[in-house]
Amino acid sequence: MLTFFCSSLALARENRETISAAHLPLSSAGYHREWLKLLHYKQNFGSYKGLVINDEFYVAADGRYNPQQELEAEVEKFNRGDSSKCNFPARFMWLKSKGLVAGTLDNCTEYQKLIKDIIPNGVTLLFTDAYMSNPASLFGHTLIRIDTARKGTQMLAHGSNFGADSGTEQGLPFILKGLLGGYEGKYNLSPYWTIINTYNNIENRDIWEYHLNLTPAEQEKFVNHLYEMKNAGIRYFFLTKNCSYMILELLEAVRPDLELSKNYNFYAIPLDTLKSIKEIPGLIDNINYRPARYTKIKSHLDTMLAEQYEAFIKVINEHDYELAHLSEDEQADVLGTAYQYFQYKYTARDMELKEYRRNSFAALRRRSRLPSPPEPQISGKDPSLSHNSMQIAAGGGIYHHKSFEQFSLRPAYTGLTDDNYGLIRGAGVEVFKSDWRYYNQSHKLVLHKFTGLSVRSFVPANRVFNPISYITDLYLERAYNPRQNTEGYVAHGGFGIGKTYAFSNNLYGYGLLRVQGEYGGFIPSNQWLGTAPELGLFGDFEVFRLHLSAQKSFATRKFGEYVQYNAAISLAVTRNLSFDIEYMSRNAQASHIQEEIVGLIKYSL
Repeated sequence: MLTFFCSSLALARENRETISAAHLPLSSAGYHREWLKLLHYKQNFGSYKGLVINDEFYVAADGRYNPQQELEAEVEKFNRGDSSKCNFPARFMWLKSKGLVAGTLDNCTEYQKLIKDIIPNGVTLLFTDAYMSNPASLFGHTLIRIDTARKGTQMLAHGSNFGADSGTEQGLPFILKGLLGGYEGKYNLSPYWTIINTYNNIENRDIWEYHLNLTPAEQEKFVNHLYEMKNAGIRYFFLTKNCSYMILELLEAVRPDLELSKNYNFYAIPLDTLKSIKEIPGLIDNINYRPARYTKIKSHLDTMLAEQYEAFIKVINEHDYELAHLSEDEQADVLGTAYQYFQYKYTARDMELKEYRRNSFAALRRRSRLPSPPEPQISGKDPSLSHNSMQIAAGGGIYHHKSFEQFSLRPAYTGLTDDNYGLIRGAGVEVFKSDWRYYNQSHKLVLHKFTGLSVRSFVPANRVFNPISYITDLYLERAYNPRQNTEGYVAHGGFGIGKTYAFSNNLYGYGLLRVQGEYGGFIPSNQWLGTAPELGLFGDFEVFRLHLSAQKSFATRKFGEYVQYNAAISLAVTRNLSFDIEYMSRNAQASHIQEEIVGLIKYSL
């Protein structure tokens, strides 16, 4: 029954295409939906404008702003046998299917060479986990693989990525220019093994592969369109016209009835776009998990017996390969994991080539003398099943002896105590979150806090791995001035680094040193700078999560000197729904004590 239904849908789509292919007049073909999407035109207030900004993408002089003129110019040139048709195989084939041009692409040498090199046999959407060490990758990343019909592995396939041409710029300049459209974004095409090496091995990010159920004609159109986009320059915006949004544009060009991009006018988060694609019935037909080398090593270590673990530590630190007290299978596990660890260290540039060769060859020689036990399967948590990124919250509480109702809106992405299924445990990234409060005594509605950016990364260090934990805070908050008994807004900026250690798989403890400061015209002396050591505890027990912290602030002004305690408890009802209680107590040197307790119902939608 299901097969019949799917076949009926496919036949209906073919019939629609056949009908649209017939009787398409040249005088209006430029406004056909498929043409508009193939050239990435957007309509605003009745006029059209192409996303691609460079002239080489168009044939007509006014092609970026006039889709009809562009179509007529291409029809005229292609029918004359002009070689420009070789630059636009997808457009040429579409125009040919509508009876507007004739001919073939057989003499297009560069295009034919690419097709023979790729031997396309499918299209797969790739999602990589968040990379907490790079601000541009905090939300994960999406890209495309063109599957190959070559015999062997898909490592011989090609991957395509849309990214900003930023050169060597990093840090704050990169973030600011990325936000403001200061870079030109382009698609690239590279061997899939280089993508695996970059994301899986160097950045240690898990990769999820979602095979797209495209027809052979759609697969051909996808490759053709990607070929003609190779030199297309598109203004890159970190929040909107980014890697994920432009993949939606590719898919719409191939299957125009998808209408995916219209939901992302303000921001496009990779995980959200992945979910949008997965929600299309039948578009994804297979999912494959490719764990990073770090994930593989950690998985092996987590399942080792105590004696195995100690033997592993001796192998990597003392190069002591005396493992006679272990069984052959246990020895094989230790030596195989050690070999992967040496690869990990060398790729991370923490080990010289000479040392890497010596250590890895020693582990391999001893490993080769042992039988090969079955490799344990590493299971991951599909990120497309994680909670939704936009979150609303409603509740109430008491602040400075005043009761209030609170409403919060967070466009993205995940909080530290949110459900982390498919995400990174111990990490949180929130942007543009606003907390609004209505105070009952004063009958006043105020913006209590606006968080531009809040990042938490508490990844545990141990005897094998030693990651840095860090926090970043940028927010505007309504604060209390005890001297004048008034409230006003202060801008807060802070950064902290430290270490996290795991007491168990569910309970982490961390220590940080913060550097922070505030500015506000109503507070004493307008500003203060300071440091604050912080100790914290993070627990994740599936349906119950908690975060406890204490910090002591030392500052240039008394207003900025305080001892603060925070507690947050979250009880999950579903992956998207939870009940939360948050408590804060601040004992300031400026002779006042602030206490706050808030109860919220949070829902991710």
